[in-house]
Amino acid sequence: MSDKRIKLKDIEGEAGAITDLCRNLNFDLGTYLNEKPTKKDISKIWIWIGVPFFFILCCLVWISPLNPALYKISILALFIIWALIIIIIQFNYEKWILTLITGIAGMCLILISLEVYTPQEVVKKLEEHTSNKINDK
Repeated sequence: MSDKRIKLKDIEGEAGAITDLCRNLNFDLGTYLNEKPTKKDISKIWIWIGVPFFFILCCLVWISPLNPALYKISILALFIIWALIIIIIQFNYEKWILTLITGIAGMCLILISLEVYTPQEVVKKLEEHTSNKINDK
């Protein structure tokens, strides 16, 4: 009983022989065929947990009078959660524009919560920057 013959690029032979080649010699058929290796995405539940937690923490920093130590810890937590959300989005979707939008939105929320800018100032700066980019083209 002979196996069916198959051909993959330059490799030709019986299916059993090709299977043995892949198993015994650690031959990666996906790399040979120039396929992108599959990666396991980080669970989207972390985005669904991280984003609301980030927003709630931003609100607490903005409106709650915290003691100085807790205030510093909250600010560090804001930046850590922000960075983790950006990393998860980049790792899962691999789209730089989506990562950039997420980063800018997170930074705007952090700047507002730290009272560096008011919401009106942030909107004005984004509007100016956008109109300058459009006028430069």
